[in-house]
Order: sequence, then C-alpha cells, then structure tokens
Amino acid sequence: MQEKRRRIGKRISLFILGMGCLCLAAGGIQIGRQVSGDKKQAETVQEEVPYEEEKIADEEVNGKFYYEQLTEDEQMVYREILQGLRENREKIYLHCQDAEAANRIFQDVLNDRPEIFWCDGDATSTEYSLLAGKSGYVVMEPDYIYQGEEKERRNQEIELAKEVCLSGISEDAGEYEKIKYIYTYLIENVEYDLDAPDNQNIYSALVGKRSVCAGYAKSCQYLLEQLGISCIYVTGQTTDPNGEVADHAWNIVQCDGKYYYVDATWGDPIFLGEEGEYQLPDLIAYDYLCCSEKELEKTHTLNADYDYPVCDSEDLNYYQLNGMYYDEFEPGQMREAICRSIENREAYTIFKMSDDDIYQQTADEMHGSLMNEGARYLGELYGLYQVSYSYSEEASLDKFIIYWFYE
Repeated sequence: MQEKRRRIGKRISLFILGMGCLCLAAGGIQIGRQVSGDKKQAETVQEEVPYEEEKIADEEVNGKFYYEQLTEDEQMVYREILQGLRENREKIYLHCQDAEAANRIFQDVLNDRPEIFWCDGDATSTEYSLLAGKSGYVVMEPDYIYQGEEKERRNQEIELAKEVCLSGISEDAGEYEKIKYIYTYLIENVEYDLDAPDNQNIYSALVGKRSVCAGYAKSCQYLLEQLGISCIYVTGQTTDPNGEVADHAWNIVQCDGKYYYVDATWGDPIFLGEEGEYQLPDLIAYDYLCCSEKELEKTHTLNADYDYPVCDSEDLNYYQLNGMYYDEFEPGQMREAICRSIENREAYTIFKMSDDDIYQQTADEMHGSLMNEGARYLGELYGLYQVSYSYSEEASLDKFIIYWFYE
C-alpha cells in the first residue's frame, strides 16, 4: 500500500548583480546580457513577467479544504497554478518569492483537484531574486504525463466511467448511503496492484480498474464530490499487523454535518486460498467506512501538516448499525448471533468489540466453546455428518469472524 514518493524539485537561481546583470525596473524585467567583444557595453531588453491571466471563478475554489487553509496571497498562487495546470503550461509564472512555498501550494492544488490526472505530481520551481527592492517571482515547471488529444481521450473515458458508477445510486439516497455506495463500488471494482500504470491518479482506478492507495483515495474524493459530498484527500502512514510501516492515502468525509474517516484501500481485503482448501468469501472490511479517529488510529497515523476536521463521532460505525458490535463481553448474545447466522445460512458471523480487553475475552471464549457449539448446531440443523468452519482473528481491529460451510 506504499504510496509513491513525490519528487518536487527546488532550484534556486540567485543572480549576483554587477556589470551586465539582472535587475528589476519599472514596467518589467531588465535582463542584462554581455555582448560579444571586450569593450562593448551591456545592452538590455525589457519584458513583462507573463503571470497567468485570472480565469478561476470563486465558486471553483471556495470551500476546497486546502485552498481555505491558505492566506490571501497564497490563494492567488493557488489559482495561478490551477490555471496553468489546466492549460498544460510548460512554465507557470507565480506571484511568489519562495520555491518551497510554491511547491507546497502545488501539492495543495493536486490534493483538492483529483480530476487533474494528467500531471504526475512532480514539478521544478525556480526562484528569481531581484534587486532594487522589487519583488521576485517563481517559475514552476510541472511534469505532464498526458497532453492534447491523449489527455482529452482519457478524460472522456473517465467521464464515462463516472457515469456508469453513479448510475447505480438512487436519487433519494442520503449522504451515508452515497458514501457507502462509493466505498463499496471501489472495493468491488478496483484491484489493488502496485504495478498498475497511472496508479497515482483517478484514471488507474476508474478506467484501468487497478490502482494503489492514491488512486483509491482520489477516486473516492472525485466521485463523492460529484454527489455533493465534501471529501478531503489526506496522507500519512499505516502500520500493518506485522508491524510494517508504509506511506498511505485515504479520505475525510463530511456526512450530515459530522466528519469521518474513509479508507477504501484498507476496506479491500485479499484472501489467499490454497488449492484443496475452502475459499473464503471476499468480505469487505467496513471498519474503514465512516469511522472515528479512535478506530482509525489503531492502524493509521495522519500527517499533522494541516488542521484537519476532528473525526470523533462513532454513530455511523457499520457494525453498530448492523448489530455486530459489543461494548461488553456477552457470550450469551454471541451464542445467539451464531445460531441466527446458521439458521439464515449466512456465510459468516462477525463480532466487533469496542476495545482490546473485550476482544481478548471473546477470542478466548470462541476457542473455548462457542465455535464448536456453533459447528454442532450447524450439523444437527442440516443433518451433516461432517461440519467445517474457519475463522479470522483481527486483533488490531478488535474483530473476530467465523466462516460457515454448509456442504
């Protein structure tokens, strides 16, 4: 799930002025250049800095999370970068004097704009420092992976894929239903693949159907925004059950006025079945659908570069909403849940606990008696001579799953 590291170059071009030098005069830049010949005087040419023409309407940027974190001057730079990227400018001239600041704002633009699939996230920014008390500027040179007809063709493919996806949502769906639909759609239709082409953008997930975390998270943001749901692209690190740490990307969504985390990548588990063994179902992990920071922080660490919305509500916990959640150790209720699943011929029974202590008590009881009791009940109910079941212990998520086989 490791996210590609972005290379944002900073080349600082500082001109020390002397005879035949670079300086700023009223009305533009005076570029001094040495003419051939030992005794000829330097001659100068004058030209305006070709800043981007203001074309970005307020409604296109107002309300975007990263844009709203910026000062008024930084927002101007954001708009210039956005306009330049839309037009595939080789050089974008910015009202900015700091290349590092320009690079940061460049990332803010990409984090707010998942539709910009034709820029791979790399850019080189060069500072031009001037004398005479005049303001310098930055020239940004983005790397583009698609331009012209190829860019337009791929954009049309994305539009078609978006329409196919959104056609499955009822017009009467509420915000939670929309978020759950997109979460489930991505998990069911996209395969996690480190070698997928374009895996840092939405094309990989929506059209190619193969991606990594960046493609999942940007696609989630793109699709939810089409549905009028506020969705923020965020990055950080994750720690898997083996203790491996990796860079990662996921989302923060706003649902009915509250904020929640969503991570479609980690909701997409991979079960490796061996030949001759029962194949477990591809069970979606809803632990990462509209979850709180209490849940997410078990495995995720959010980068602290921004003041993100607080995600402390647990009222949309999937397992609570569907009667699978236990905030006390209740073996009697768990036994009833097992019997109910078997009577309904369900493929699995899920137990989600509120903390580690309750999880450990539950796991001990499962191994001690509950799973065997369930297996006997399954055999008696369906007249089976031999009964098989499997189970999954997910201690990091305080979740225990039993899989039942009826043949």
